[in-house]
Amino acid sequence: MQHSSDWEIRVFIEIEALKPEPLQVSHTYESGQFRLAHEDAALTAPVHAEFTLSYRDQELHINGSAQTAIKYKCSRCLKEFARPLAVSYTLFYLPQPKGNHAEDEIALKYDEMDIAFYDGVRFDVDLMILEQIELSMPMQFVCQEDCQGLCYVCGADLNEGSCGCKKEDQDSRLAALLEFRKKMNQE
Repeated sequence: MQHSSDWEIRVFIEIEALKPEPLQVSHTYESGQFRLAHEDAALTAPVHAEFTLSYRDQELHINGSAQTAIKYKCSRCLKEFARPLAVSYTLFYLPQPKGNHAEDEIALKYDEMDIAFYDGVRFDVDLMILEQIELSMPMQFVCQEDCQGLCYVCGADLNEGSCGCKKEDQDSRLAALLEFRKKMNQE
């Protein structure tokens, strides 16, 4: 493994240094080393990653896991909350096809959708771990399953009690959604 001297620590595995025996990797990243793509989420704990990398005929097979904690902003009530996150993964990498650059699009058949590519020279461990964390995050951050959110009229947190707004004050354009929500809660 090699660390580059950029402004942030980067962990790479040099492909030419790999041997036929599986490589066991255990690495802990400080919580500030990764920046998540979603603006309403941030790491609150170090990321501990462990994986086994097998290399054969330029193919990389990786089985591993990562654990951390993430602070989210609830998409319904806007309160911040933290949850532990654990992810397990099995990945398959091939060298980047000749003539293509990392940023180029590559057409894949349906049965090739589980294939990723590396540049053929070194493997970016940071990128792999960050991708696995982001893929395991929920699409919508909700502090609790039954979060009532905010009143759209006065902005009160409905988890803390009724806000007192009258039903006729509600926007009639949302009536269909409110009926759907009532039906979902009854089932």
